[in-house]
Amino acid sequence: MIETLHIGNRGKKIYGLLYVPEKDRFPLVIISHGLGGVHEGSTDFAQDLSANGIGAFIFDFCGGSYDSKSDGKTTEMLVLSEAGDLECVLDHFLEDERIDTDHIFLMGKSQGAFVSTIVASRRKDQIKALIGLYPGYVLQDRAAKEAEKYETLPEEIEVLWLKVGRNYIEDLLSIDIYQMMEEYRGDVLLIHGSKDSIVPFEYTKRAMEHFPNAELIVLDGAEHGFHGPEREGVVKTVTAYIKERI
Repeated sequence: MIETLHIGNRGKKIYGLLYVPEKDRFPLVIISHGLGGVHEGSTDFAQDLSANGIGAFIFDFCGGSYDSKSDGKTTEMLVLSEAGDLECVLDHFLEDERIDTDHIFLMGKSQGAFVSTIVASRRKDQIKALIGLYPGYVLQDRAAKEAEKYETLPEEIEVLWLKVGRNYIEDLLSIDIYQMMEEYRGDVLLIHGSKDSIVPFEYTKRAMEHFPNAELIVLDGAEHGFHGPEREGVVKTVTAYIKERI
């Protein structure tokens, strides 16, 4: 069963789909998309998880993309605003009696992994484990390089394929993501392709030095996003990783 949800957050609505397994009470994985992404990009993960008795929530960040079904503009989106959206989603499910709140997992892709790391560090006692796919820990260095191009940051900036506001850059520069990694002591799984040209693999290697309890899977030759058989394998790997922890 799939439920459509609209979760309120400071006057905006977060759109998402809850994949409900055939159980009265179930663990939950909250899946966050990457920069410019939408919830549909995680449908295969949600389907596999729910078929294995695990709930999954896929959603659009407010202002997260041009095609977002949640409120907000891309020029209003920040990594910290997305962290606020994710915390709001988490709070919603902590009040849902169907959810096994001892087994809530965060999974993020690219920027979604960066955001999920922020929330895991803030809500460390409520997150069973963190999964990051091609995690976007390059974001702060990319923001710094973008800022160097200007004497004064313009009101709007194109980052990769998305138009964002100047506050997006300033927001990233205000964060120490590596310190946040050290604050989250739960289990962490990072999966990254060795040929990722958008998020260089070196950033995930550095993250492994800061997470206290992390496991790394390197997909030899894989690029950003994972495709075809390698993606199917990652879906199964993620489901198996979560099943081992419930």
